[in-house]
Amino acid sequence: MRNLQSMILPGIIIGVIGGIVLFFAAYNYYPQKNVNINMNGDCFEFLDRAYSEYLLLEIDRNKELLKLQLDAIGPVLAPIPVTFSGSIDEVEWIINNYHINVTNRQTIGDNYTQIDKAIIRGLVGLSVLEQISNSWQKNNSGITSNIESTEIGILPNPFISSSESIKISENIDNFMINGIKKIINSSTGVKPTECRSAIVYQDS
Repeated sequence: MRNLQSMILPGIIIGVIGGIVLFFAAYNYYPQKNVNINMNGDCFEFLDRAYSEYLLLEIDRNKELLKLQLDAIGPVLAPIPVTFSGSIDEVEWIINNYHINVTNRQTIGDNYTQIDKAIIRGLVGLSVLEQISNSWQKNNSGITSNIESTEIGILPNPFISSSESIKISENIDNFMINGIKKIINSSTGVKPTECRSAIVYQDS
């Protein structure tokens, strides 16, 4: 079991980092920003206002995920492993203001690609994460801060059990499904399209 876990966790982390790299490359290549959504096998393209609302939904998802993870962790003294990404200036701001102990740094892009992104892994105290979460919950202005735009998240750790992880995943799936359905039903810029998304949201 220990050998299996040692194979799975690095694979998850590599997959996350690889996905972020591909996202930034695609985002900078295509002039028109959109996202392909697969809901119960019916696919939609989110453009214009729908796309903007989807980006806000993703931020709200990160807020909710962090809150649920902190609830599951409870009071611990050990540092928590985290990851976040953003422009080099943004991640430096986060590192300096929240005293994050950086354990890994990956810079994406160069002068040729015009991509200014960095992916950080590090350790941070529980009280700092609670401070970040509380700040997020109070921000209802619709304007993203440095910490929100970096999409900070908690990495797999021994403080969240398997059953808690499953429950968190189910709650986040429901959160996204409800938000996506609201965008589909009420926003301009939604159009039916061919299915290209690898992520399928299944409404039970």
